[in-house]
Amino acid sequence: MLLDQFYQNDKPKQTLVNFITDGRLPHTVLLEGEDGCGKTTFARMMAAAVLCQQPDVAQRPCGECRNCRLILEDNHPDVVIEQSENKANAFHVDQIRELRAGAYIRPNDGDYKVYILRNVHNMTEQAQNALLKIIEEPPERVLFILTCNNRARILPTILSRAAVIPIAVCSQEECLRALGRLAPQADEQRRQQAAEFAQGNIGKALQILQDEAKLKLACDARRIGQMICIQEFELLSSLQEYTGGKKREEFLALLQEVRAYFLELMRVQSGVMCAHEEIPLAVKNRFSTLQAMRILDIIDRTAAQVTQNVSLSLAAAAFCAGAKAAQQ
Repeated sequence: MLLDQFYQNDKPKQTLVNFITDGRLPHTVLLEGEDGCGKTTFARMMAAAVLCQQPDVAQRPCGECRNCRLILEDNHPDVVIEQSENKANAFHVDQIRELRAGAYIRPNDGDYKVYILRNVHNMTEQAQNALLKIIEEPPERVLFILTCNNRARILPTILSRAAVIPIAVCSQEECLRALGRLAPQADEQRRQQAAEFAQGNIGKALQILQDEAKLKLACDARRIGQMICIQEFELLSSLQEYTGGKKREEFLALLQEVRAYFLELMRVQSGVMCAHEEIPLAVKNRFSTLQAMRILDIIDRTAAQVTQNVSLSLAAAAFCAGAKAAQQ
């Protein structure tokens, strides 16, 4: 069964099986999870389950029939993937208008048409409102699968009409096992390093293995995360590499990596995961859970400022001041 190839996430997989076997498929599904956790992969598997030709519904998606193979190859005429650049307000209303025009045309090859809309958190408000109009009164035999990294960035009216399924990252051990299958050319030490830096996120781990810049970003994020904890006065100068050259997207990527680092700290403190040697003892003991949550809030506010074209130097200064205040 194809779902066996999706790592962990037993609850989302069982939810999909229930949708198929009960015959109660929702018209809109929202897959939520951090970038790289496998939302698009799971969306393809969901589309395959809907269009699978396996007679035994309990065995869908089989991964072997014609429809499953075409969907996994992104070649099925009834499965459309809509996406944009992964940055704020890059998903425009024109794409939704074009989608709405095609959604009322009958399927070509199967019983359903499936639209996979990636990163809907990057939709403009106008685009989200246009999407809302079609999911309020959806065409028959059409499934919309949306993906996002934070449901708070989606209109509440869309959320109220969607079945929300969280997709979680794997454990580091499971991520390492996946890298052995997906990146066998990399040596064991590099795969171990990538799994640790990505904190179990298979997509991020693959990027780290394939791109030295991603590895540098992960290393910088850990260093800056530690500076917030024990060297706050040096923090601003360490950020200049990302703010001095007007590298807005790079600074946003760094903030997301630092955020992931603090989430890892919180998991260690709460006993959800074991600490590894990459986290110094001084860092592990520096924050209470409440203080760590404040840091996460500051990171989110800084990221919002950066996406709104606030001066990078001002955003970085506010971030450093907020991080210092959160520790008092």
